[in-house]
Order: sequence, then structure tokens, then C-alpha cells
Amino acid sequence: MNKKNDRRGFPLRSFCMYVALSLLQPLLAVASSTTDSVHQDHRRLLQELTSAQTMATPYLVIDTRDNVVQLRDTDHRLLRSAVAATGAARRFQGREKLWKWSWKFATPSGRFSILRKVSDPLWVKPDWHFLEVGEQVPVFAEDPRRFQRGVLGRYALYFAKDLMIHGTLYEVNLGKSITHGCVRVGAEDLEYLYEHVDVGWPVYIY
Repeated sequence: MNKKNDRRGFPLRSFCMYVALSLLQPLLAVASSTTDSVHQDHRRLLQELTSAQTMATPYLVIDTRDNVVQLRDTDHRLLRSAVAATGAARRFQGREKLWKWSWKFATPSGRFSILRKVSDPLWVKPDWHFLEVGEQVPVFAEDPRRFQRGVLGRYALYFAKDLMIHGTLYEVNLGKSITHGCVRVGAEDLEYLYEHVDVGWPVYIY
């Protein structure tokens, strides 16, 4: 009786497995395509960096896949490697009365440069912060609730208007893709970068 049931059940199990694999194939194809795209971006970046024998200045490389920040000299030699936390690549959206919002929290890829360096940076809380924690968004930009010191670490290196390399209160989360777009590093690495990286140096992000 058991053998008979097994013989009848085998084709059914095979069919179920076939259906499951068929449903997974499009998802696997998308994942493979995304991985291939990342690898292509990586190759293009390396080609750009190595096309010249030397660079005009040292430069930073931010790997958002492995969550690593590297400082390299003009001959591409590694000077410093830091474990980092980068953008979560998630979307935050919702609606409240007549207001509908949508933000994508990701670290952008491409070529940037260090725009400015700040000691004891002040965090100006954006609207999405208040929405995430369930608080009312302040109407005025000068509202004291928008300003907080100490959460960004001792230094910040801006590579875009609202994006920077800064510190973190929770170094245990370094190595993860969890930020809203900025790049976080540990206190020792942040101090090193602040002291050794100059304004205008290139920043390559992939």
C-alpha cells in the first residue's frame, strides 16, 4: 500500500517542484541581472581608475555591495580600508491627509568629490525622519526640533549636498546596508579620513 502511494505521489511531487522552479526563474533572472549590472559598474570603475598610470590626487572608493571605504594614493596603492554602512536601497512612502510622500534611501553610484569637511557636524533632521518615528513634521526650517549634534560623530566629509561620510553611535551595524544614503564608518577610520583626505579629491561609488 505504501509503495503504491509512493509511486503515485512521485509524479505529483515532481510536478510541484517543476512549477516552483518555473515561478522562481524570473526572480533568479532579475537577481542575476542586478548582480551582472553591479559587476559591470565595478569593471567600468576599475577601467577608469587604471586607464591612467597615475591619478592627479589620491581618491576614495566606496563599495556599496561589500560596504567598504578605501583610500588609495595616486599610484592606486591602498592607504586605508574601512568597514562602512551604506544605503539600504529601500523606499519609504505613505500618505497623510492630502500629503503623499516617497523617498528612496540609497547611496548613489558614480563619480563625486569631497565638497567640504566639517568638525562636530550638526544633523539637520529631514522630513522623513519625523515621519519614520511617527512625529509631526515641523513647519519651519528653523524649528529647534530639526537640529541635533553628536549623532554624526566628530567629523563629516560631504560628497554631495546632503550626503556625507560620517560617524555612528552604533558601530555594531557597520558592514550592513542600512543607512538613508550617507556612508557611516567607525570613529578611528573617520578621524583618519578627516585628517588625510582633502577637499576636491575624487570619490568613486559603485
